[in-house]
Amino acid sequence: VLSSLQGPGVVWGAEGVMSGHEESELKEYDNFDKFVAALQSTGVASELAGAGPFTVFALTNSAMGVWEQLRGEPTAEMMKMQIVPGNIASGDIRGDLESLGGTLNYRYAVRKHFINDGIIGEKSFGPYPDFPIDVPCSNGVIHAVGTVFAMY
Repeated sequence: VLSSLQGPGVVWGAEGVMSGHEESELKEYDNFDKFVAALQSTGVASELAGAGPFTVFALTNSAMGVWEQLRGEPTAEMMKMQIVPGNIASGDIRGDLESLGGTLNYRYAVRKHFINDGIIGEKSFGPYPDFPIDVPCSNGVIHAVGTVFAMY
């Protein structure tokens, strides 16, 4: 499911004006290819294939790119922070969670639900798709996020 899931829409913004695009014109979709590849390369995908269910906070390609620029290649420990045992709907996240890699801190601020500073149910710009949440899969549920949960 994750490898074919369409991520949130990304607009051109100010950089697009210089190349003949409108700022609010759709540039691309921020999908999950890098996250899927990191699950495989770190061996965490084999854990997801085991007894579940799991709630996966799937990182967009841009979030993975930021991690790689700042911290290097993804590690199994980093990836495990994005996975919580159990099938947890986005509307049921109202407190700290225990991921495969450690505790995730919950807070509610500015009418948004945060886990380790990542927004759950983040909205995209304009009419383009938002970050997908509550996506059912064979072994749990997927929520897309734009922030790595691993502690710096």
